[in-house]
Amino acid sequence: MSIRVTIALNTNRTIKSLLLLPADAPRDPKAAKSCHSLVLAGAKTKLRLKKGWRIFVSESGEELLIEEDWRTNLRNDVVLLVSAGEEYVGLRKEAEEDDVKGNADCVVVNLAEKAVVDGEAVVQLENSATTLPGIIHAVGQPDLHVGNKFPIGAVFVSEGWIHPHLIGGDIGCGMAWYRLSLSRAKVDGDKGRKIADSLRGLEGEWASQAAREAWLNVDGECYSADEEWDRSLGTIGAGNHFAEVQVVQASSCDELNEDEVVLLVHSGSRGFGGAMLKKFAPDSGTSFREGSQEAEEYLKAHDIACEWAKANRDLIALRFLCCLEPGCEDWNNQDDESTIEQIQQLRKRIQQRKVVDIWHNNVQKVSWPPIESSSQTLESATESLSINSNNNQKYVYIHRKGAAPTYSPNTGFPLSMLPLPGSRATPTLILRPKFSPQTGWGLKNALSLAHGAGRSMSRTKALSTLSQKYKDTSKLLTPTSASQEHKSQDGSDVHGGTWVICDQKDLVWEEAPEAYKDIYAVAEDLVGSGVAEVVGWCRARVSYKVRVEGR
Repeated sequence: MSIRVTIALNTNRTIKSLLLLPADAPRDPKAAKSCHSLVLAGAKTKLRLKKGWRIFVSESGEELLIEEDWRTNLRNDVVLLVSAGEEYVGLRKEAEEDDVKGNADCVVVNLAEKAVVDGEAVVQLENSATTLPGIIHAVGQPDLHVGNKFPIGAVFVSEGWIHPHLIGGDIGCGMAWYRLSLSRAKVDGDKGRKIADSLRGLEGEWASQAAREAWLNVDGECYSADEEWDRSLGTIGAGNHFAEVQVVQASSCDELNEDEVVLLVHSGSRGFGGAMLKKFAPDSGTSFREGSQEAEEYLKAHDIACEWAKANRDLIALRFLCCLEPGCEDWNNQDDESTIEQIQQLRKRIQQRKVVDIWHNNVQKVSWPPIESSSQTLESATESLSINSNNNQKYVYIHRKGAAPTYSPNTGFPLSMLPLPGSRATPTLILRPKFSPQTGWGLKNALSLAHGAGRSMSRTKALSTLSQKYKDTSKLLTPTSASQEHKSQDGSDVHGGTWVICDQKDLVWEEAPEAYKDIYAVAEDLVGSGVAEVVGWCRARVSYKVRVEGR
């Protein structure tokens, strides 16, 4: 049994976290593993308070000094303020006068029902929604899971305020699908091993800085982040980023055809986005008022990072195409001597292969709430929707951290399809966003959908448990054992058959399929909520994470 408490900084109550105390933990502060010591330890790890030593009850301001204090005040849902030595700080009236406060009445929607969601992630969602200034609507997608302080798989709609830490450091992270000229017969079964072996030379710098700047030049605007960060252009990166060669197993959408072979790229702005977050918002409590100089400077850097990330996905695709289609003349004319015109031609050819590209870590300004269409049919109503319309509406900022948009950022109109990837050796589902009066034409889900399966285990837990279960990592890297092709209850073949390239052992365990939720449960929640439909699925035949060249 545990006692559920909330711990917060005495000097800033918006910085807080859920903490579970063992019910039998000693109340005497002098005892080993006492409630007092556990709260201070929690403040150090969860609130980043290095030298906390005083604890107050938020409601009364009473300091917990002796065993009797703890026995009297400790109960479920009590809020405890941890101090680094300063006296109890009451509610800040000056903040209220400046209207810098959260909205306790903010609507918080949790779309998860079948998908399992950690309780701490829900607490993070609700705390962020009700304490950060300007938040008027928040949504936990079915892939919701715990982040460092703010949840992942979440959407926050704010009026008049921008919150950089709701987006995080990997600004512009997203996914893109590209068509390949390979036939299904070339990648199915054991043929996938040959494809995997061909993926070489994908690590490290691409071309010269001049070539990279040319690649980053879009419609006369250069999105170079300077040479330090541009060196990473065209590389996948760490964490859960990947590139997969997939076969379209089933599709009822016009954009992807059954048996077609595609490349799914998941990557972001590499270290550049993180550097921008650290530069403009070094403190996790940093928020900017709309129109302020700080907000304008941050948004400018944010937009550059988003464009950089999109160009990064395109260049990753180019590097893969050079390996996968070596005989194609489109990809042969590139080296350090390539002219700006030649590089721009390469970019155009990549665009011709692109099916869809979305950001799932970004902030977007849209008119709100979504307009109710007067069209008589649902299909025509959906076609007439636009996030750029403004019939006496207000503008808001949609913050997405691990959440896919339902609208194209380029056209402002609804997307017709987007990927919902599972984990390695599990399917990627093809989603189509749905809009209806029942969902407020997208208001219910904040014009967003899940971006993947979402973690069911923290990286630490996955590493500690799965490294023991799969001491032989080859079982997670080849189409056998844990990665083999499994049958669903209705007999359809939906899992496995994937060759995985990951030369970092820890990542093999951290990114194992068991570390993620069931992608079908996530999709079922989206469908059940009326915000999306599944129109097909793809099987990964080769999944690339990182390769140590020379092996």
